[in-house]
Amino acid sequence: MQRHFAIPGNGAAKPHFLLLDGLRGFAAFCVMLIHLGSWLAVPWVARNSYLAVDLFFCLSGYVLSYAYMGQTRSMDSFKFLRVRLLRLLPLTVLALAISAAYLVVRGAIEHAPVPYAELLNALMLSTFSLPNFSAPAEIGGPSFFPLNVPQYTILLEITANLLWWRLRHTNLEKVAAAIALACLCVLMITGLGGDTPNTFLAGFPRVGASFFIGIVLYQMRDRLPAWEGWTVVFGLLVGVMAILFFWPTELPRAMQLTWVALVSPALVVAGARAHCSGRLASFCSTAGTVSYPLYCLHFPIFCWVNGLYRSFFGAQNFYVEAPIVVVVAIIGGLLAHYCYDVPIRHYLSARAKRVHA
Repeated sequence: MQRHFAIPGNGAAKPHFLLLDGLRGFAAFCVMLIHLGSWLAVPWVARNSYLAVDLFFCLSGYVLSYAYMGQTRSMDSFKFLRVRLLRLLPLTVLALAISAAYLVVRGAIEHAPVPYAELLNALMLSTFSLPNFSAPAEIGGPSFFPLNVPQYTILLEITANLLWWRLRHTNLEKVAAAIALACLCVLMITGLGGDTPNTFLAGFPRVGASFFIGIVLYQMRDRLPAWEGWTVVFGLLVGVMAILFFWPTELPRAMQLTWVALVSPALVVAGARAHCSGRLASFCSTAGTVSYPLYCLHFPIFCWVNGLYRSFFGAQNFYVEAPIVVVVAIIGGLLAHYCYDVPIRHYLSARAKRVHA
C-alpha cells in the first residue's frame, strides 16, 4: 500500500515511504516524552530520545534527495529556500503565537510585568528560526529559542538544506561522504550539540553528520539489493531504537556516535526498502502526518497545560500533566495540519506562483 504526494514545483507524483513516516512519528513522540520528563522533573523518561533528532536529520537527507534531486537545474537556491521555508515555518509561527499568548496571559493573571520588547524581539527572530543570544529568563532564556525550545533543530535543518543545495552539482556522493566523516570526527571531540550556549555550535557538525549520511544513502540506493528480509531487519532495528531511547541512564558518547553513524542510517535504509500494508500502513501514514506538528507544538501546549495545572493545584505532576499534553498535542497537531498548515501552505504557494508568473 502506498500513498502519493505532490512535489512542490513538480506536477508528478511519487510514492511515499510509509515506514519512514511511521518512524518519524514515533521519533517525534519520543522527543515529546523526553521533554516532558525533563520539564516535569522525571528525567528517566525516554532518557535518550534526544537521539531522535539525528534520525530526523538522516531521514531529511534521504527524503529530500528523493523529492528534489530531479529539480537541480530548474530550481535555484532562492526558490529552494522559499520552498523549504514554506514547508517549515507556518507551524513554527503558530507555535510562537501560542507561546507568546501564554506569556501575556500569565503576566496578566499573576500581575507580573511582561517584557514586551524582549518578547517582540524573540518573536521576530524565531519567526525566521534565528537564534536569540540575549533572551532573558522572563521569556524562557537562556535558551536561544525561548518561545519554542525544539526550534533550534529547524535552524540546523535549514542550514544543512542550503549547503546541500549549493553543492548539488558536485560529485555529491563523495562530497557528502567527506562532510559526514569530517562532522563525525568533530563530534568525537565536542559531543552532540544542543540549545545551550556551550553546546550550540556543536549542533552544526551534528546535523552535518546525519543529514549528509542521508544524502550518501540516497546516492547509493541503486546498489543495495532487492531483498525480502528488509522488513525483518527494519523491525529488529526499531526494537534496538526503542531500547536505546528508553534506556534509563544517558548513553556514553561512543554509543551516541554509533547511533549517528550506523544504527540510524541502517533504519533509514531498511525503512525505505521494507514493505507495509493494511492497518500498519494507515498507522504509519497518520504518524507521519502528525510528526512535524507534534514536534513543533508540544512545547507551547505544555506551557499552557502546566501553567493552568499549577494555577489550580500549586505543584506540577508528571503523571497527570504528561497524559494531558500527549493527548492535546496529538489531536491539536492533526487539527493544525489539516485546518492550518495545509491551507496556508497552499495559499502561499499559489500566491508565489501568481507573483512569479
